[in-house]
Amino acid sequence: MEEHVDLRPTLQQIVASACQLTGARYGILLVSESDWNMPEFVTFGLTTEDAQALLSSAELTEQTSELRRPRRLGPWPSTTRTTSPAITSLLAVPIHLQSSPYGQLCLLNKEGDLFSEADEQLAATLAKAACSAVDNLRLLRQKYRRQQWLEETSEMIRGLLGEIDLATATHRAARRIREISGADYSVILLADPNDPGDLVFQAVSGLDERPRPGERIPRHGIARRVIDSGQAIVTEDLMTDPRYQPTPERREPLSGLGLTMFMPLNARDEVMGVLVVSWLRGSPQARLAVQEVDLVQAFANQTALTLQRVRAQEDQRRRERWLEAASQMAQLLLGEVDRDEAMRLVIRQLQEISGADIAGVVLADQTDPDSMYVIVFEGVDRDGIPPDVRVPRWGLISRVLASGRRIVSDDYTRLPGYQPPPGWTAVDRLGLGMVIPLITDREPLGALCVGWNRGSPHAAAARAETEQIQTFADLAALALQRVRTQGDREHLMLLEERDRIAHEMRDLVIQRLFGVGLRLRTAGDMSTEPAVQQRIHGAIKELDTTNRQIRSTIFGISEQAPEGAAGSGP
Repeated sequence: MEEHVDLRPTLQQIVASACQLTGARYGILLVSESDWNMPEFVTFGLTTEDAQALLSSAELTEQTSELRRPRRLGPWPSTTRTTSPAITSLLAVPIHLQSSPYGQLCLLNKEGDLFSEADEQLAATLAKAACSAVDNLRLLRQKYRRQQWLEETSEMIRGLLGEIDLATATHRAARRIREISGADYSVILLADPNDPGDLVFQAVSGLDERPRPGERIPRHGIARRVIDSGQAIVTEDLMTDPRYQPTPERREPLSGLGLTMFMPLNARDEVMGVLVVSWLRGSPQARLAVQEVDLVQAFANQTALTLQRVRAQEDQRRRERWLEAASQMAQLLLGEVDRDEAMRLVIRQLQEISGADIAGVVLADQTDPDSMYVIVFEGVDRDGIPPDVRVPRWGLISRVLASGRRIVSDDYTRLPGYQPPPGWTAVDRLGLGMVIPLITDREPLGALCVGWNRGSPHAAAARAETEQIQTFADLAALALQRVRTQGDREHLMLLEERDRIAHEMRDLVIQRLFGVGLRLRTAGDMSTEPAVQQRIHGAIKELDTTNRQIRSTIFGISEQAPEGAAGSGP
């Protein structure tokens, strides 16, 4: 069946037949609603202007208003004939559609006589025929519309079956419901499992698409009632409904909205949020939408099931990313660790997964209790903070280094003791903030600092992933311990090498020098030349001096090696 079926020819034929069979000069079929492509009235023998004049005249409306039974009138007093054409006689028959008043068939000015009871019965029969035609059209149109809803909903669901993120899925759903229903505005509000006091504008379509996705609002008003009860609420005029409580900045953009449906996003035993679908006042699509509330709810239910699956996939992918990142850090610890490279890897992965706006690592200065220095810090300055920049050891970071306990707050900048280093103005924008100590052997080496700006769409999820971020801090601490161990091992290797050299010199070089000295002494005793003996004895003295110096150096190294080895631990 075509979507736009025009019933006018059939109704015109019914009116024409009624006039011809009863002898009426004029006929008007009037309906109370013009939905389902129904015209407001169909005429015979009258122009559109004449029909509108008749319908607006007091003569006709007084006789046909609230018509419940057929009515015959005539002859019409000439003194009351104020319309053009003038009314001389009238036969009005009510039209009922499914036991409800729907309109009336009016026959005017029977030729040469008044309308009879037989005319009345004939008109009633034709009125029933008109009812049947309208009712059949309604049924066919309903069938078509339901088929259209089913096809459009199924197409949307198929499009969301692949790998897709929550933002894209909700945007497609908001746009598609407008396309199917003819709505002017649609919104998907999702409940936040980690923050039951707020709702999140996940997707918006229409009216310049405001507010922006990710914006949070308090969970109150109609949306709260729908989520708490799991039942839909339909209001005829949104802006005059006392249950609706928009913020002042949203009232003006939405002031033209009339019919609005708040549909719960029911996914099994969970209400994920609300689908809001709205039409501007006077929208021709709104009259049709009133009769399709069940279809809108079915769309909302299918959307909720799809979004539930998409969210589960996102959660799974997020967990896999955390595990993969932790695995990369663990692999890094197996080899030689470069301190700056390891910390940059921690911060980069942390920001990518958690969506943090600010993240960095600072280390305590073991030689200066009033300062600390930055290894890496992203998001504070456009060009980044250079490595090893010293900053004062104060504020919340100082408290964490002193106590060894982490700080996690949804209102970080308003915590007592908040005092960022001078020039770090970007930190003032934070809502959720975390400072986690980097502890090895019960000693805080430094701190991992992470923050999300107020209103960040990632903050709620990050708040629920505090333990995963703690794991990153633990891995960062292990990396720093590894760097320290590497330095100790290199120092120990140097001491061991010095000790080896000392042993070799003692066992080989000194013995050789001693042997040379003995041979020279023997040669001097064998010589009878005083000058030769003197020179030989001089050489022997130099060898003895050299031997003593080497022995002193060797024994000095040997005495230092155990101390170095003993102090080479972490």
